[in-house]
Amino acid sequence: MKSNKSKEDKEKLKIFIKEYISPEKNKLTFLVLIIFSGTFIKNINPYLYGEMLDSISSSNMEYLIKLIVIYFVVTIFTTLLGIYEDYLGKTLSFKVSKNVQRNIFDKIIRLKTKAYDKYDTGEFMYRLNGDSDEIVSFCINVITSFLHILVNICVSSYFVLKISMRLTSVAIFYIPASFAVTFLSRKYFKELAKRRKEYNDKYYSFQNEIFSNNTGVKTYMLEDSMNEKFENFISRDFRILKRSIFLNNTIELLNTLIAVISSLYVIYLSAVLIRSNLLTIGTMVSFNTYINNLFSSISEVLRLNISKQEVIISLNRVNEIMSESSEKRENSGNDFSLKNVDFEGKDICFRYSEKDKSVLNNFSFEISSFGFYGFVGKNGCGKSTIAKLLVKLYDIEYGELKLSGESYKDIPKEKLRKNITYVQKEDFFFNDTILNNIKFGNPDASDKEVIEMCKKVDLDEYINTLPKKYETVIGEGASTLSSGQKQKLSIARALLRNTKIYIFDEVTANLDGKSEKLVVSILKELSKDSVVIFISHKVSSIIESDEIFLIDEGVVAERGNHNYLIQNSKLYCELFKKTGWNIMEEVI
Repeated sequence: MKSNKSKEDKEKLKIFIKEYISPEKNKLTFLVLIIFSGTFIKNINPYLYGEMLDSISSSNMEYLIKLIVIYFVVTIFTTLLGIYEDYLGKTLSFKVSKNVQRNIFDKIIRLKTKAYDKYDTGEFMYRLNGDSDEIVSFCINVITSFLHILVNICVSSYFVLKISMRLTSVAIFYIPASFAVTFLSRKYFKELAKRRKEYNDKYYSFQNEIFSNNTGVKTYMLEDSMNEKFENFISRDFRILKRSIFLNNTIELLNTLIAVISSLYVIYLSAVLIRSNLLTIGTMVSFNTYINNLFSSISEVLRLNISKQEVIISLNRVNEIMSESSEKRENSGNDFSLKNVDFEGKDICFRYSEKDKSVLNNFSFEISSFGFYGFVGKNGCGKSTIAKLLVKLYDIEYGELKLSGESYKDIPKEKLRKNITYVQKEDFFFNDTILNNIKFGNPDASDKEVIEMCKKVDLDEYINTLPKKYETVIGEGASTLSSGQKQKLSIARALLRNTKIYIFDEVTANLDGKSEKLVVSILKELSKDSVVIFISHKVSSIIESDEIFLIDEGVVAERGNHNYLIQNSKLYCELFKKTGWNIMEEVI
């Protein structure tokens, strides 16, 4: 079982390298050649150093000067090669890493909403940035290090064998002992890497949640409890750190113990050989340098093997995101065009996940002409769910949904969303200017059209009081605007799209009476040439609807205009009792 898993992991790495690293093979090959040249030339230095020591012992000053010059030139040349190698390596890693991140970012923003809902923000952030960088760094490091390690091992092995077979036979004990330590510790490093990444996901999600809701934290005086939660994260982080330190130090201690035993015995045996005139001090120094190079190269192989366990975790996490259902490349198929605005829904059933109960149960409705349509009902009845289904944020499980006579299954999302403007109840703004935040609803719109829409929703006068007017940056999440101003901005942006179908979800919730009446009158006027679906809890907004769909327990319980429902629907009357609406006055 473990063998199959290991094969799968290797295959995943091969696929990753083929997709992201192979396109840069020319630059990578050049980088590898530079590394090879630098490593090969640098390996001459230990031999030169040993020769210099022996020249000093034999008082051969002329030969010593030549050796010093050669050693100096080699050192400077390899240092310059190392600097250039570092530059090429980092720029190549950056380029590949950003290509990976582009694909992951594109995948995340195109995930089907149902798949997107499975992850926290922190999970997306860490997989996008941390995991992707780790994988790329590892892959490039393995490729570039391979030749470096191979050259070091080959050259060092040649010289240590040439200098003394007896010393080599003793020193070689280090290799199997170090491999044994690494092999036994791999699973612990893998487990620790998994725990660290799961922790980071939750940690970044917590930070994002707190910083995004700072006003709520302050108004409910949650600072102390949030600090307590933060302390819990720190404590958990410290526990993981201690385990990591213990594991690394244990491995370091064992490897050091093996290396020290090997080195000390080599020194002792060297002394015996020198005493017997079978070895010189210079060759002993050269041998020790080469054997240390050999040990270092082997240690690098072992470190890469340990790193691989951590990278496999990162690769699995990235692959998990990349294998999710996506909206990407779904714009092919039916050449849909909006001939009319007929909506028809029959026996629609939907639930957000298999564990959840159904939100919609055989939901049926029909809209066949322009007009102002209200969707009302208690919280959780399915109003907002219908809105999300109409813009294909989710796909229905059972039943049939049609627009203009064509099944939703056959209508590409991109073409559907070009014809439907959906304004969600959650505010949606970028940390950009007012002008740009409105214009992304219709990038081709002129500044004059933007201003006209802001005048319509009674926002232009306020904007002109700002120092930079429409060029004012509104901050992250439009933090500089009031909730009412945000909703007006959303409505202005929606109107700018000029589509034939509009869906507004609780857009008057934060508006005062005067602003609410203004917005409703605008939408009522808009409904003369388009379908306006208006979701609201406020009877003062719904009263103007041409037809109201009263939703209860995931079905359309009643339908009709406000006067009809007031007189004929007990459920409708009960729904608005708490609003202070005088039903008797309405009946009279």
